[in-house]
Amino acid sequence: MAEITDKFVIRRHTPLRTLLLRSAGLLIGLFALYVLFEFGRYSAGFDRASAAQQRTELLAVIAGLKGQIQALHAQVAQLQTLQGGAAREHEEVGREIAELQAQIDRDRQDLAVYRGVIAPAASGTSLQVQQLRITNGDAANHFVAHLTLMQGGKPDATVTGEVSVRVGGTFNGGSSFVDALGGPPKGVVSFRYYQADDYQIVLPEGFMPTGVAVTLRDGRGNGTVATQNFPWRIDVQP
Repeated sequence: MAEITDKFVIRRHTPLRTLLLRSAGLLIGLFALYVLFEFGRYSAGFDRASAAQQRTELLAVIAGLKGQIQALHAQVAQLQTLQGGAAREHEEVGREIAELQAQIDRDRQDLAVYRGVIAPAASGTSLQVQQLRITNGDAANHFVAHLTLMQGGKPDATVTGEVSVRVGGTFNGGSSFVDALGGPPKGVVSFRYYQADDYQIVLPEGFMPTGVAVTLRDGRGNGTVATQNFPWRIDVQP
């Protein structure tokens, strides 16, 4: 017969009570550490409730500032729109004033022409300026003087004479003149009713023009010389 041997294994089990006590001790230790941590913060002057209240107040302040910033952005956009419209209106008004002033100057010159036809000039010259217009040239400080001459009386014969155009102004703190170029050859005119010529004006940098002087020399025997002065004004093209 086979011999049967029974082996007994003895295992040690931790009692449930011991596990519970250890778990409770661990929890108590963690709680104690938390209490010490909070006590340390409290000793250092940290107040959780006060900090939470301050955070809430700061969030409210930030929200209010964001609202003010948005309102200011809206006001800036509105002001920029109004400023752009005002600038355009100012430019249009300035252009209309310049056009009206140019028209007034042309009307004054036409009136002077009519007066010259009715009552010839006392200087006795047979040449008179009917109109003088100044326009911008093709480059900076370049201008064109459009001069129209007529007889100072009844146009019963051809009139001749010499014409010179000069621009007066200030330069380097003193009075100065610039001669206009162009016009008829050698400045000599010959016509019966009227003659129109263009004169090129090139002003040096820094020259401040104030007026234009047109000198007329009668080609008749007496050779009477007369000068007509005009203000410097750029004619605005419509």
